[in-house]
Amino acid sequence: MIDTDWLFDVLEENECLLADGFDTALVGVTSGINPVAVYDVNQMMTILVKRDGMSMDDAREHLDFNVLGAYVGEKTPMFIELDKIRACAYVQDY
Repeated sequence: MIDTDWLFDVLEENECLLADGFDTALVGVTSGINPVAVYDVNQMMTILVKRDGMSMDDAREHLDFNVLGAYVGEKTPMFIELDKIRACAYVQDY
């Protein structure tokens, strides 16, 4: 589980841009010289389906055209698609 207080503190300290309305899809922050917020695209789609009543296809199209392709400077968030099935299997191996 992510310590969201810590995460939001780090994002604020580094003046990272956030994707409005998608706080629960925030999964981390990148490391290095230019930290940026990292979001899970699948969680973002789920938010649009539940909150806005979109179909999964409409949610994906909305994200593709309005969020994922937008560049708003060097602090633009990063968007990833997690393979949760493989990730869970990896964790179980340990």
